[in-house]
Parts: sequence; C-alpha cells; structure tokens
Amino acid sequence: MSGAGDHRQYHHGDLRAAAVAAAVAEVEEVGISAASMRRIARRAGVTHAALAYYFADKTGLFTAVAAEGFRRMAAAIGPAASGDRGVLFGGVEYVRFALENRGFYEVLFRPYLCHQDDLDLKQARTEAFDILYGSARRSLISAGDADTVTEADVASLVIAGWSMSHGYATLLATENLADRPSGDILRGVELLASLLTSPPTATYTAAATPTPQTPANVGDTVTDNAVTHNETRPQTHVGNSPTHPSTRYR
Repeated sequence: MSGAGDHRQYHHGDLRAAAVAAAVAEVEEVGISAASMRRIARRAGVTHAALAYYFADKTGLFTAVAAEGFRRMAAAIGPAASGDRGVLFGGVEYVRFALENRGFYEVLFRPYLCHQDDLDLKQARTEAFDILYGSARRSLISAGDADTVTEADVASLVIAGWSMSHGYATLLATENLADRPSGDILRGVELLASLLTSPPTATYTAAATPTPQTPANVGDTVTDNAVTHNETRPQTHVGNSPTHPSTRYR
C-alpha cells in the first residue's frame, strides 16, 4: 500500500509481523467470527487507525495471516515430505502443524476470508501445495513404474491424503476423538490399502455427494444420478481430476 511503510515505522517497528501475531492470538482465543480489529490492534500495540491504514480491513489482515501460515506450514512439512513415503510422513506433520498452530490453521483453508488474488498469498500457497503434490508424485513413483504415474494419479493421491490429514486434524482439534477408542492413523491407512486390494464380496449404490455450501457461495453443482460401485477393483486413475488447489482461486 502506498505510504504504508512510513506509517508503519511511525507506529511500530514491524506492524505487519506484530499484527499477524496478534490476529493469530485473537483467533485462537475467540475464534474467527468474533475476531475484532480493535482488539487485534491493542494486542499488536498499535492504534486501530494504523492497523486499518495498513491492511484496510479484516480481509486484508487475514490475507497476510494466510500467507504467513502457508509459509510456516511449508517449512514444517517440507523435510518430512521429501522421502519416498513423504506423502504419509508429510501428512503426519500436517496434523502436527494444525494442532500446534490453531490460529493459522483456522484461516488457511477459508478462501472467503482472504483476497485470493493477493500475490504474496498466491506464491506462499503455491509453494506449500507444490510440496504436497511433489511428495505424492515421489511416493507413487517409488511404489511402481514411473512411466505409468499420471497427473490424475497424483491428484487422486493428494485428495485422499489431504482429506485424511485435514479430517484427522480437525477431529483432534475439536476433541471429537477424546472419548473414542484409540488408534493409529498410519495403521489405518495400511488397513484401507489392504481393503482396496482385497476382492469385494458385495455391491452397493451410493447417493450422489451433496453440493457443499460455503460462505463464499461458490455455487458448484453435482448431478442427481447415483454412483454405482461394481465388484471390480476401484481404479486409481481419475479421468476428471480437480485442478491443483493452489491454482483454483487465482
């Protein structure tokens, strides 16, 4: 923002970093919906006017929080996701990051909170998802013939791995597993894999997945046709795989 640098130095040595830290603390304490720019300003040790001048509004502030969150997530997950089974070990670090950085995690995957065309956010998000897609690709290649691994295969593994890690982290964070029998998520993955390779004994027909409703009101649609599952082994290749998540909101 034009002039923001001078104004920032007048009010604070590093207003952006202080404001991001204050916003994260605010979200951890009261949640996203109750987060207040005035309280965040007090936490950061600046005036509300200075905070509003620098970020304009809460969307601008949460955009900075998300960008910093993606950078921290990439730094936390990257080393574990670099090996042949990186998609699994990276998933473990994803869960750890989510539980240890609740304020960032609450903001990261809520597109409606942020300016999705912000260049800093787009770069940070792309770098984080590059780690996820790279780990999925390496894991698939290490388990078979590199020439047979397609981009659809990579996208499919990403969807499965990300969904499990994100879901597990959310269940833990909301204490939904507190009174459930204990288990090991990696053992669970092994058991799922064994089920996929075993011959099915029955068929079933599942209803179509309902259209997700988000505050952003994206308006995605699905058909009303039921999805029929037959006795053949599910195919890894998905013809119409979704686009790379880091590019969906560009």
